[in-house]
Amino acid sequence: MSRPRPIKDLFGWALHRLTANYWSLALGAVLLAPIVFAATLYADRQGLTAWLLERDLALVSSAETARDAAAVIAGIDAAFLTLFFSISLIVLTIAAGNLGVRLIDRWLAKRLVRVSIAGLAFTLIHAVLTMSAIDAEATLAQTPLATFASCIVLLAINTVMLAVATHDLGRTMFVDKALHAVSRDGQEPAIAVRAGEPANLALPFAITAPRNGYVEGIHLDQLANAVEGCGEARLTAAPGQHVLEGQALIETASKCPDRKAVLRAIPIGRFRSNSQGPVFQIRLLVEVAARALSPAVNDFYTAIAAVDALTEVAGAHVGNWVDADRSVVSSEYPKIALPGQDFRGLFEDPLAALRQAAADYPSVSIRIIGNLERLIHLHTEGRPGLVRFLREYAQQVHQQARARCEIDKDRSSLDAALASFQEIPHA
Repeated sequence: MSRPRPIKDLFGWALHRLTANYWSLALGAVLLAPIVFAATLYADRQGLTAWLLERDLALVSSAETARDAAAVIAGIDAAFLTLFFSISLIVLTIAAGNLGVRLIDRWLAKRLVRVSIAGLAFTLIHAVLTMSAIDAEATLAQTPLATFASCIVLLAINTVMLAVATHDLGRTMFVDKALHAVSRDGQEPAIAVRAGEPANLALPFAITAPRNGYVEGIHLDQLANAVEGCGEARLTAAPGQHVLEGQALIETASKCPDRKAVLRAIPIGRFRSNSQGPVFQIRLLVEVAARALSPAVNDFYTAIAAVDALTEVAGAHVGNWVDADRSVVSSEYPKIALPGQDFRGLFEDPLAALRQAAADYPSVSIRIIGNLERLIHLHTEGRPGLVRFLREYAQQVHQQARARCEIDKDRSSLDAALASFQEIPHA
């Protein structure tokens, strides 16, 4: 699974829309195939075929054999391409039904699958053109032998690539692999933040969203240049947040002279996507856990794996904790406030959704409490505010899960987990 980078500006958003799919690379391959074919055919006619015959390197004994073989290769390539498309769609449909439709955005960006489809498309077009260029009644010296040989080489490469890519698609259905990849990507903070002075009231000037959608990301360098001279600035919509047309995106102390420059640094997409970074990946882990706990799937082991992965992500973001009485500002550009992009902003709502989904499963709720205990032991030294936040959350998990328990044994297990958690010394 490819490792994406968060989108930071309008150009990055447009590039992602253009490349994170199964058709763009294949389209490029289809357009490139005639060019490569023309080049090899020209080389054949300029003496490459004669050079091969002089050294007895011809792969066929007659032009008719070459044409028949090229036709067979074209048929094989067409069958491979159809087969791979079918397998891809079946695998993605089944996996999306079990794990969540938003994982498809990650799978569409899988480099190996896109390269394989492009390679098969390239080889098919090349083989068809080669077949059309061979005259079955011509002499061997008039047959484009190098062009024909390239068809065989491409077929061999694509046969191997098809096997590798099909294996990779099969592994896609292994949920633990997907959770590991999402967790790994989510551990990289999109923006470094720190605590600033207490937040002021709303700033007088605002630049609003030009359309409905989700904030894809923020290019801080471009934004800092765009708001230079505007005094204090505060983003009111974090990456991944839904905004309505006309809703404030950023507030400034004085009017910005170049509104378009500001908007270029804050691209807005039509839907949530993996390119939004940790804010998407954190919610995706919660979605996988919630889906696994739904009656349709009922797979609490997958939910526990998702909880563990979410704990790993949380451990990587504890450095972005900011107490509630302080403002969240960019580490690099302290005059730009970034509310909602600290630890609390990233995790508060997803953790609430996880608590609600796990309430009917005491074993999952106990795992959440245990992971919070480990998180405090390892990552919260010198962060008393974070410890209080996690303690309150553990108590909420216990309270809601206990209220849903049907037998005393489960209530006792939840009580024991919370008691162990509360034995942790206060930071």
